Amino acid sequence: MDSLVRGLRWPIFSLLLVGGTHFIAEFVRPELADLVGPAVLMPLYLAAGGWAGLRTLEAGGSFGHGIVAGAILGLLPVVLQLVGFGVLLGREPDVVATSAFFGFVAIAWGGILGSGYTVSREQAPS
Repeated sequence: MDSLVRGLRWPIFSLLLVGGTHFIAEFVRPELADLVGPAVLMPLYLAAGGWAGLRTLEAGGSFGHGIVAGAILGLLPVVLQLVGFGVLLGREPDVVATSAFFGFVAIAWGGILGSGYTVSREQAPS
């Protein structure tokens, strides 16, 4: 459990800052919703999930812990979409639900990739 806490601390903090500024930016300029789509968010989501998976394993966790770290981190865009964009900004429920699911899955994939990369790096011959 300690490996999850240590591995997730900075990815969570960073993703909260990114999500918060994203929300504020779209509140100020709603037209940004047309520019910030899946092609823009996917690299960010994969990097964040990968970072969480990698750091969790480096903190002593297992491959499974890294996957769980990605899934936990993946809950952040779900909350941002459902509460921030859905409730507070009143976006269409279907669009918000799809974006929330996309964010969760993309970050979870990053957690899997980051964990797999770390395990393979640790097993590589010197």
